[in-house]
Amino acid sequence: MEIPYNSTARPDTGLYNGKVGIWLFLASEVMLFGALFSAYVLLRVGAEPGNWSMGLMSKEVGAFNTLILIASSATIVLAWVSLKLKDWNGYRKWKIATVVFASMFLIVKWGYEWPAKFTHYDVTFVDDEAAETVFANVLGQDSYNKECREKHREIWNARYDIDGKVWDSGSVGTKDKPLDGHIVGYYTENEDGEREHHKVGKAFGIYFWSHAFAWRHDKRNDGRTTGAKRDTFREKGVVAVEIEPAHGTWDKHTDKHASVTDRRYAKASDGKASDAGGHGHTITIETSKISRVSSYEPAHSTFFAVYYTLTGLHALHVFGGILVMIYHLMPISRRLYESDPDRFTNRIEITGLFWHFVDLVWIFLFPILYLF
Repeated sequence: MEIPYNSTARPDTGLYNGKVGIWLFLASEVMLFGALFSAYVLLRVGAEPGNWSMGLMSKEVGAFNTLILIASSATIVLAWVSLKLKDWNGYRKWKIATVVFASMFLIVKWGYEWPAKFTHYDVTFVDDEAAETVFANVLGQDSYNKECREKHREIWNARYDIDGKVWDSGSVGTKDKPLDGHIVGYYTENEDGEREHHKVGKAFGIYFWSHAFAWRHDKRNDGRTTGAKRDTFREKGVVAVEIEPAHGTWDKHTDKHASVTDRRYAKASDGKASDAGGHGHTITIETSKISRVSSYEPAHSTFFAVYYTLTGLHALHVFGGILVMIYHLMPISRRLYESDPDRFTNRIEITGLFWHFVDLVWIFLFPILYLF
């Protein structure tokens, strides 16, 4: 029994069955993402000052992925046009290009951007005095003086995309203004009370998934640890951590000040200045001064919980689209094309409609997560 209107338009809707189905499906997707976008807006508007880390996102990476998806929207249309012109080889060429662009998007997202977040840490401190001591060291000052405070203020305001009024109000203490960077080593004490240094490795200068979620620590005001599923400091007997500060926000700040370029990231743990290029500078912080250590994982903050929910769901849609497009390149699809070219061409058209929706979602995600 042949199902009617697989290739020809229905008289009541003017659409063939597949196109009716995809529009109904996309309507449900609009409700799904619409609810998530609405939740984002409410959380963003209701966030306390200094709790929405907009400055931690790489606009360049987001823009690159945006261009990739826009290009994929063009190539999938060209694939459909090739089928309308009965050009199977042209179809395969443009379809493969679409799969390549979509795969590049996921490689950037899951292979670079997410690992970079999961291996990048925020450190907050037990009190203002401990925080001021550390920030003075990072910024190359003898003490947390006026100049140091102004530099810290500029960096913190850029991270949260807010003005100085929040800083001046005193609503957020210095101890709660995080220092961010990579944990490159740590110290433990042996039975003789001597400190032993342990390095945290990386490959080709990049920290990968193997170090994701490797460090967690959360200390309450009464000194006990809570809130973390794993307290790595306690597990490993860590007494101090070695941090390479400021991959990101701090680096952007120091680039604006040539006078501090040669002391970027302050001094290394041995008290000697490192290279002027801004790489390899580390600072050692006693764990007794640290209140919380957390990577940029979903549990870090409301912002990152929303970020991973939205981008993760979108990435799953991209992955699903890739699987469908690969199926359309297999021999079974060629056999359908040869037996019923109009029906197969319609399949590519509705796949393209889904792909345009996926691209459109990202067009909204990019500005709200990376720009505003």
